[in-house]
Amino acid sequence: MSIFLHGFGVRYDLPLSLSLYIVTAAAVVVISFVLVAVFASEKVGPSAVRYPRWELAFLRGLPRMGWLRALGGALGVLFLLAIIATGWFGAGRADRNPAEYLTWIYFWSGLVVLTGLVGPIWDWVNPFQALDSLIRRIRRVPDPSSEGPDPLARVGIWPAALLYFCFACLELTSGYANRPWLVAWLACGYTVLTVAGMQRFGARAWLSHFEFFTILFSILSRLGPIQIEGDRVYFRLWGAGLLDNWQRGWDRILFIILMLSTLAFDGLIATPLWQNVVSDLQPLWLPLGQWGFFAVRTFGLIDLTLLFLVIFVAFMRLVMYFGTVEVDTLATTTVFGLTLVPIAWVYNFAHNYSYMVIQAQALFPLLADPFARGWHLLPTQGYQPSFALAQASTVWYVQVVLIVLGHILAVFLAHLRAGERFQTARNALLSQYPMLLLMVLYTMTSLWILAQPITQGG
Repeated sequence: MSIFLHGFGVRYDLPLSLSLYIVTAAAVVVISFVLVAVFASEKVGPSAVRYPRWELAFLRGLPRMGWLRALGGALGVLFLLAIIATGWFGAGRADRNPAEYLTWIYFWSGLVVLTGLVGPIWDWVNPFQALDSLIRRIRRVPDPSSEGPDPLARVGIWPAALLYFCFACLELTSGYANRPWLVAWLACGYTVLTVAGMQRFGARAWLSHFEFFTILFSILSRLGPIQIEGDRVYFRLWGAGLLDNWQRGWDRILFIILMLSTLAFDGLIATPLWQNVVSDLQPLWLPLGQWGFFAVRTFGLIDLTLLFLVIFVAFMRLVMYFGTVEVDTLATTTVFGLTLVPIAWVYNFAHNYSYMVIQAQALFPLLADPFARGWHLLPTQGYQPSFALAQASTVWYVQVVLIVLGHILAVFLAHLRAGERFQTARNALLSQYPMLLLMVLYTMTSLWILAQPITQGG
């Protein structure tokens, strides 16, 4: 079996009956709503979004240890340099170049999943922050944003949302994600841009408004059970951090919608539905060649993002209507957006499961000769991927369980948020009927997309 990912080639997946698992999964989400309504109905007002956490006293002081942060930053920089170096000087074929595996599997798939499982890992391995700190030490200049007003406060996170969309276009619509040299040049260029911005405006300001990886991982870290405040480390229930307040804004709503729509589009382009659309539009885009391919996919991604945004906002209007209490519309829509994060995370995990457990192993033989020079640095040339965790039944059950659990968590968080916003148990329950319908639709859509490339009918 060939080893591929996104730009690499065909995806491994599992055939199963379509209608049965979609209906069953939707029913489980509905049942979970009933249970939440029964057992969490008394949680209203500010107490609804308070959650217990426990300090890990044996780790107190650990976040302040400079050597530990330096080690994490060094690992992040080495990872980044490995992508750039192997992309520039390694094999031209994507499946023979470590840069592709490091970028798309270990970083873009693996670190996203690990962050949701654990917490703020990116804060410790952020290579841009490490490089910025190193340059400041050499220049002996302070960080201008460490104290005082934020010089970029007015721009919100619109720049980060735009850069996130551009990155999604590289991965999903450009057709060039499997060019190691391009991945390396873009990684280098983005690093220069980010570090230059941090030097000019300060690390905190640039990372909070322009650096979309930092913003993405900060959102996902709310899902994880580990929370760090100052020099203290806390343990909390999984997903509880998504109940913390978040600054209101359409930029933040759009960013979360992009987290959903980019993943959905990644699955959608493998479906017969999308292939039929592309075939019908062939007379328009085919004469333009690669640019036509890029245009069709990019407009498809934009359309899907706008569709997700319109649907979410429309359902939020219904939520606030049924909640009957007058609330800040934008602030309420923003914080309810955070309840969609578990859906984005579990879909990412389910969609990329086989990539991470099978195709990630294709990196091991390349470690012996990362630049395709005939070297034998490690005794890994003959390594054969193990399929122990990728049997058809295993993949299937992992995908279904992840999707259902993610949507159940989203229902629970949305109910707690409703209790906080709409003040009474009755109002909270009424407001959540539209949200339940939205969650069921998301569940069915997610599973339908996962199933389409590998099922017929249903």
